[in-house]
Amino acid sequence: MGSIVFGTAAVIAAIVGVVLFVRLRRKPETRAGAYVSATFLFLGAGVLTMGSISFASLESTALRTFTAQERAAAVPCNATVLGAEQTSNKQNGRYFWLLRLRVTPQSGSPYDIERTTRLTSSMGERLEKGNVVLPCLVAPADNTRIEIAALA
Repeated sequence: MGSIVFGTAAVIAAIVGVVLFVRLRRKPETRAGAYVSATFLFLGAGVLTMGSISFASLESTALRTFTAQERAAAVPCNATVLGAEQTSNKQNGRYFWLLRLRVTPQSGSPYDIERTTRLTSSMGERLEKGNVVLPCLVAPADNTRIEIAALA
């Protein structure tokens, strides 16, 4: 969601920058203002674009919840926390944590994955010690898509 908001704001800033530049550049008395305003708007659009990319990368590796249909088709599994590392990113007072998990589906062999999720500090400290087993669901078609209800 954050990447969409930042990306939309970046596009709007770029459009406003182009329109202001074209409109203000026509008159000699506003030509200098056109260059200054366009520069600041394009710098702002660049910063918003970087924010959009940052949020998109966090969202792409985050634990997601399944829809009702996906949950019905999901395979039960256990996720053993091999390690947890607190990142410096924070949203709404909760830090993002990088979790290293060993997922063991009921029908299949175990595999290791890494995911990020927002945790409370007490939950993060509990998981940081490792060797915590959490029940989970894994998508049958894509074993990288898992849902851990205890972390939702």
